[in-house]
Amino acid sequence: MQPQHSGIRNRPTSLVVRIVVGVALVVAMLPQRDVLADHSNLTSDQVAAEIVRSQIKADELAQRWAEAESRGEEIAVEINTATAELAAATAAYAGIRDDLVSIAIDSFTGGTGSALPFGDVADQLQTEVLRGIALDVGEIDLDEVDALRTDLDEKNSRLASLQAQNLRHSEQLAANQAELDAQLVQLEQLRVHLKDEEVRRAYEAELARQRKVQAAQRAEAEAAAARAAAVAAAAAPAKGSGVQAVAVPRVATPASQPAAAPAPLPAASPAAAATPAQQPSAPADAPVDDSSDPDPAPAPAPAPVAVARGGNWVCPVAGPTAFGDSWGAPRSGGRSHQGVDMMSPHGTPLVAVVSGSVTMKTNTLGGNTIWLNGSDGARYYYAHLSSWEGSSRSVSAGEVIGYVGATGNTSANHLHFEIHPGGGAAVNPYPTVRANC
Repeated sequence: MQPQHSGIRNRPTSLVVRIVVGVALVVAMLPQRDVLADHSNLTSDQVAAEIVRSQIKADELAQRWAEAESRGEEIAVEINTATAELAAATAAYAGIRDDLVSIAIDSFTGGTGSALPFGDVADQLQTEVLRGIALDVGEIDLDEVDALRTDLDEKNSRLASLQAQNLRHSEQLAANQAELDAQLVQLEQLRVHLKDEEVRRAYEAELARQRKVQAAQRAEAEAAAARAAAVAAAAAPAKGSGVQAVAVPRVATPASQPAAAPAPLPAASPAAAATPAQQPSAPADAPVDDSSDPDPAPAPAPAPVAVARGGNWVCPVAGPTAFGDSWGAPRSGGRSHQGVDMMSPHGTPLVAVVSGSVTMKTNTLGGNTIWLNGSDGARYYYAHLSSWEGSSRSVSAGEVIGYVGATGNTSANHLHFEIHPGGGAAVNPYPTVRANC
């Protein structure tokens, strides 16, 4: 992804584009066939297991991409800081050099302002300094000048190192994106087999089994974290007087990792829904919002939200998708990630997760966006759409409202999705999306 973090545009775009285009051409040259077209010797259970395996790999790649994306944001912030510090150090060093040179010239050519108005002692000190200046102007062996020069060299080296790191990271992110795109293509081909009722039943059975295993792993991880916290709390008072704060390490649980399996296919799109190619880039009657953040933009809530399952709640991506848990990851401008990034091919239909009313808007960060005011009392935010389906209106759960794209502050095709219970602060949408997609 190009470094659009913090407004930085120092990524060598041409190199990244060559990498992405090169990989895309290789993928395009491969035979586009159903990866399980010849599965006459495979049982329904084996086909279902292959679909699950492909989804697991896609989710792992999506998690890796999310982590790389976050690291890119961090590097961008570090580059911004290093650039500002270098500019300040350069100005300070240049200023003191200019002052010393000016003093030297004035003193040795009889110019005005050569004497310090503080008496004989000050004049003597000035004369000693100027003697050094006269020997080699600009290369004065004074502690302050040396310290400024050392600081300037260190900041130059730091910025150069960060820029090199950003280049390597950009190349790796482009490679990760290409690998994930190829995996999503394979997943889309495999999911065609879910039209077979027997395969679908086997798939859902495998899905249920995987989720049972996942729940057991999560419970075990939480119990281990609780035991570790108890041990740390018991040991803390022995290290000194009084009660000491205990830092409890964050334990990665299945809830914060790619799930072992996908959920059933989302509801079918309405027959009357148009294809992405038939859609305009922006409906004429869609309101435009030039703000850089979605409105409202509350901070992530610390408390978990109840996971919505079943009923009328529908997966927002009506097609192949992969995602990890990037809630709270750092973003430019001191922000943190308030949603889940659902990777999916360009043009994949997006649907209303619940019934309600939708409003189409545009902003700098999200590009083409949608706010869904749900009948369940929550607000849902969709960002980076390639285009909208129709305009602001009332919708039913599962109704197509837009298509996956890469508008706004991104270059990767995906849906940024947020959940705002009661219309308030955002909560981590990963558990809900994982349970339904």
